[in-house]
Amino acid sequence: AARFACLALATVCFSAAAGLEGSKMDQPLIAALPGTLAAAALAYRAKPALALTPPLTLDDVAIQEAPGKGEGLFARRRIKQGEFVMDYLGEKMDDDAVNERYRDLIEARYLLGLRGPLGLDQTWVDAVNPQKSNLGRYINHGRPASLRKVRQRFPDRRLRFFAARDLEVGDELTFDYGDDYWLGREDELRD
Repeated sequence: AARFACLALATVCFSAAAGLEGSKMDQPLIAALPGTLAAAALAYRAKPALALTPPLTLDDVAIQEAPGKGEGLFARRRIKQGEFVMDYLGEKMDDDAVNERYRDLIEARYLLGLRGPLGLDQTWVDAVNPQKSNLGRYINHGRPASLRKVRQRFPDRRLRFFAARDLEVGDELTFDYGDDYWLGREDELRD
């Protein structure tokens, strides 16, 4: 809440300063517009991604063998498009902790980077340890993905998964890991 209040106060101050500057030109609204739009864009990026239902459990999904991928997560019931699936949880780490644990990021199979509202100040989530993570660690890569990922930047950083389409019993839950994940792993890439 404190971060949101600071963001709101900064928006008001920036817009007011731009408006004062514009008043010298007899155009206060035009002068304030860029600052207001920039602040609105930042506020939009920082908005929380609401999960209106609890995360799925082993009553809803199953850990099964995924051909060519190892273990994966599969629907045990119908999951409607837009339904909240779960967050990607694990040990929160900073750059120093990641560099200490992994000499080469190719070794980091369950590591996910999350940036703040401005795209800076990266936080890492490592789900390598099953005791410190959740079922999200079993979600494999897929294109097209069956899950839509939403990066929440406020009030805390997390990656949330929502069903990208209606999923039927037996469908694998997947998300697109992104091109950066596959650098150095091109021989493993399976869509």
